[in-house]
Amino acid sequence: MYTANVFMSVCVIRSKKREGVNSNTLHGKGMVMDRIDLRGKPFYLGDEAVRWVEETLQGMTDKEKVGQLFCEILWDRPGCSPEALLEDTEPGGVMYRPFSGEKMREYTERMQKKAKIPLLIACNLERGGSGGNGGLTDGTYVSSPMGCAATDDAQSAYKLAEVACKEGGAAGVNWTFEPIVDIDLNPGNPITNVRTYGSSPERIIRMAKGYMEACRRYGVISTVKHFPGDGVDERDQHLMSSINSLPAQEWYESYGRIYQEMIDDGAPAVMCAHIKQPALCREVDPGIKDEDIMPAALSRELMQGILREKLGFNGLIVTDATQMVGFTCSMPRHLAVPAAIERGADMFLFTINRKEDVGFMMEGLRKGLLSRKRLDEAVTRILALKAHAGLWKRPAIPSKEGLSCLRCPEHLAAAREIAERSITLVKDREQCLPLSLEKMRKVKLIQITNEKLPAGGLLPEIELFKSLLEKEGFEVSYFKDGRFPGEDCSLAEFKKETDLMIYFANMKVGSNQTTIRIVWDDFLGEDSPKYVKDIPVLFLSFSNPYHLVDVPMVVTYINAYTCNEESVYAMVEKLMGRSPFLGHSPVDPFAGLWDTRL
Repeated sequence: MYTANVFMSVCVIRSKKREGVNSNTLHGKGMVMDRIDLRGKPFYLGDEAVRWVEETLQGMTDKEKVGQLFCEILWDRPGCSPEALLEDTEPGGVMYRPFSGEKMREYTERMQKKAKIPLLIACNLERGGSGGNGGLTDGTYVSSPMGCAATDDAQSAYKLAEVACKEGGAAGVNWTFEPIVDIDLNPGNPITNVRTYGSSPERIIRMAKGYMEACRRYGVISTVKHFPGDGVDERDQHLMSSINSLPAQEWYESYGRIYQEMIDDGAPAVMCAHIKQPALCREVDPGIKDEDIMPAALSRELMQGILREKLGFNGLIVTDATQMVGFTCSMPRHLAVPAAIERGADMFLFTINRKEDVGFMMEGLRKGLLSRKRLDEAVTRILALKAHAGLWKRPAIPSKEGLSCLRCPEHLAAAREIAERSITLVKDREQCLPLSLEKMRKVKLIQITNEKLPAGGLLPEIELFKSLLEKEGFEVSYFKDGRFPGEDCSLAEFKKETDLMIYFANMKVGSNQTTIRIVWDDFLGEDSPKYVKDIPVLFLSFSNPYHLVDVPMVVTYINAYTCNEESVYAMVEKLMGRSPFLGHSPVDPFAGLWDTRL
């Protein structure tokens, strides 16, 4: 393990090495180019690409430069169109929210043909082509990152990214906002959870490198996030500026170690979050006042002092979404917009009102809130990233035929393999498994979810699970459709009707929810495992791995990490004893509580 002193010594050495790098920069021309190593890590530009960066920058107006600072967002909503985003001021990039592959490819073609400078086309591809926070609505949901981590094999993360890059690339995506390298230290965090590779820095490093390797192979830019690191706090940066409260030494030994490894491995971009890190800010500026400690996307101390200077990052810094409360509550927006770039970010993620936010940036430039030095540095890195991705040659528009890879047999096979290797038996203290038709024929099935449900009120995955159990010969009914002990049904009668209760849980993390705890149907928890001493109970979690916090009395508990068809099929095979449990938990599923282990 790094100690803080050793880590900082390494950083100093690297910093000194970087002092002599100017001979490799853009022909020694211009101070901006002297500060950015275009030929070295992570850009690795050749002479032609370097000339394109130089000539493009020199030929741009202030308005065009400011446009490049923005990565806009394109929603599948009425009134949203690719052309509207390219009116007046052309952005440097566009991020897709969920679209079909066909529509995404079409929009890519329309935007890239119209753009004066080729666009970065971004997407959240954290779970493959689909299934995550963004992505293609008709792509392959391979696995959650934690599902990959549960295989304890970096090749799983590579395969997930391979599918993501192939399917995203078929739609024109050249930039993914992954891998997520947050550490899931707090079971109560409502955002990190299965979006992470777990709680071990070593495993996170291996998995994230696997993801980035696939991105390099398939020509998609990767982005390491969320600097300085989520997962310590139990609060949500979408709703406030959350805190990474680790002491400096602990940060360097965990998050710092991860980011250093990613940078050394050639990470081309880092996303800075709306997360504060007081210890690091005080390390850079010992006299900083508490009220002056800003979230990373507005912190000169974190972006310049730590990320650039101490960690030696030469690539592109992009903010997290600036509509988040963690950003908007920190400064008046007319000041925050130019301050994000002036203090170290190179690209500004999304606008609230495009005309207004671009106006704030232009006004900041006129008033000196954004220096020309920082403007040119930021645009240089944006152009260098585009050159790194080969966009300086003009991007090839993907053919319609390329979309045939979406949910192709090869990609579905990757999802099946990861599901087979990731599902983890956490505990089975009374040897409930494998399931026995002779002893457990009558099954009551209970759904626990925070997902938006179809008209029938049931997840398609739980309906698939029910049908597979019925094919095995079980008599399966939904708990909500029958009687439960009370005035009209005795416990003895209920036991005659029920041999086994199975909980199918799919509680997913997401913004604007401060908890992912189970909420039962009534205050006495009629649908909870309250009769666990009378009737065998099996609890299956297809997402949140910490449900034992709410059901410590359950003695047979399984984590699957991913709610897709492939995980359901794999789960049934394991419940029937035809397939072994191979998963290795990437986190402590007992959440540090003694009673959850009983």
